[in-house]
Amino acid sequence: MAEIPGRRLNVPAMPVVSRSVQAAAGIEDPGVTVVERKPDDLDQIAARLSEAFGANESPRRRDLNQAAWCIWEGKRPLAEQPSVLTKLLDHVRGSGRKSSFRRLASVYVTAFRPLGTSANDASLRQVARTLEAIAPAFTGPFSVAAEALRLFDPREAPRVIAGRALQMGSSPSTVLAGVGIQNMASEGGLAEAAFLAGLEQLAADATLSPTERLARISGWGLRGDGKVLFEQHRGPLVDALVMPHGDNPPAKDVIDQYLRFLVGKFGDPRLRQANWSPMRSTATVRRWLTSLSLRQFLDVVDRGAYVAQWRYRRAFWEAVHRRDLISDAWVVFDEVGDDAARRLFKVEAPYARFEAGGRKPIERGHAVLLLKIGKGIVAEWSHNGRCNVWHSATDPSAPQLHQRRYNTDETRISLKSTPEFLRIEITHAGSEGYNWQAKVANEIHALTNIRILESEYRLY
Repeated sequence: MAEIPGRRLNVPAMPVVSRSVQAAAGIEDPGVTVVERKPDDLDQIAARLSEAFGANESPRRRDLNQAAWCIWEGKRPLAEQPSVLTKLLDHVRGSGRKSSFRRLASVYVTAFRPLGTSANDASLRQVARTLEAIAPAFTGPFSVAAEALRLFDPREAPRVIAGRALQMGSSPSTVLAGVGIQNMASEGGLAEAAFLAGLEQLAADATLSPTERLARISGWGLRGDGKVLFEQHRGPLVDALVMPHGDNPPAKDVIDQYLRFLVGKFGDPRLRQANWSPMRSTATVRRWLTSLSLRQFLDVVDRGAYVAQWRYRRAFWEAVHRRDLISDAWVVFDEVGDDAARRLFKVEAPYARFEAGGRKPIERGHAVLLLKIGKGIVAEWSHNGRCNVWHSATDPSAPQLHQRRYNTDETRISLKSTPEFLRIEITHAGSEGYNWQAKVANEIHALTNIRILESEYRLY
C-alpha cells in the first residue's frame, strides 16, 4: 500500500456516457401509429362511463382504454356531458399512464376540427389543455410534436404544421410523420385543418408568380396518384388559385395552364355546375372560359381563313369582348377544327362538335361561335356563313349553349321573325367599309343598350 502512490496505474477511465446509454440512443423510435379504430359499442361505453363517473366510481379498465373515442363520437358524446368529460380528463391527468396520454392524443389529432367550424370548440380546447399539461411528463412523438409543432395549441397547430410543410415542399401528414406520428392516412382531422391553413397561406402570398402559384397549389392539393386531396375542400383549393388573379388575369398561355388543371380536375363549370358550387371564384373561371372559347374560334378558324376577310372579323369580336359584353361563349367545330383546337389549347374539349343533319352542308374547317350577349344569342359562322342574331335567349328556335353536339339547323335562323321573337341574319359584306360591322353593332346595342364604336374595331 505504501508503494501504490508511486506506481503508475493503467486503470481505464470511466466513460462519460455508458455503453448501454449509447446503445439506447442508437435505437430509432418507431413512433406512434395513429389509426382510426372506433369500438363497435361506442354508445354503450359512453353510457357506462357516464354512469360510473356520475356515481363517483372508477370505470372499467377496458372502458377507460376506449374512452377517448367517446369524447366526440356517438349518439351522446362526452363533449355534450361537461362534468363527465372533466372527470375523464382528470383521470388521464392523474393516472400517470403513458398509454392513456397516447390514446387521448391520437383521438385529438384524428378527430381535430379547426376552431370556429364546429360546436366542439370548448371540449377541443379542454382536451388540448390536458394534453399540453401532461406532455412534458412523457417521452415520445406526441411530446416532441407538442414543442416543435405546437401540437396541443388548437389555434396554432394547423398554421405551424402547414408552414413547415410548405417550407419543406411536402404535406401536413409528412410533417407529422417526421416527428413520429405515423399513418395519418393524409386525411386525419389535424392534417385536414393544416391543409386548409396552407391554402390560406398560399392565397395570401403575394410574392408567388402565376406559374409558381399553380405549381404550389396543384402540388399541395393533389395526392401522388393525381387525384384531388380533400375533395370536400375543392372550393378553398380553387379559390386560392384563382381569386388572387380576379382583377389582374395572367397571360393567355398561363390562363390556359390554369384551365387545363381546373377543367381536368373539376370539370367545366358551364357543364358541371354542381361541382363548382363551393367555389367563390366560379365567375372568374367562367370569364376565362368565355375568353378561351372566343380565342379557340378565332385562332382555329384563322388558320384556314382568307386573311383579307378574317382580320376584320377578329378585330370586331375582340372589341366586343374587350367591352365585356359577352357573358358566355361556346364553339362548334368539325373534325378539322377539333383536331386543331386540341393541338393549340390542350384543354379537355370545352367545345362542341357538328353532327349529321341540317340543311346546310359542312365545309372543311367550318365552325360556329355561339355567344350570349345581353338578352340575346348570336351565332357567328366561319367562312362565308352569316351572323345570326336571336333577340331573346328564350326564343324556342335560339340555340342552347353548352351542348356537346349540334346539327347545322340548330345554329342558324330557319324561321322568320315574329312580333314576339325578333331574328336577324347579317352577311359579312363590305368588311373594308365596315358595313356588316355597323349592322351587327346595331344589333348588339339593341341587346345591351351599349354601342360599340367603329374606332374600337377599325383596322389602321
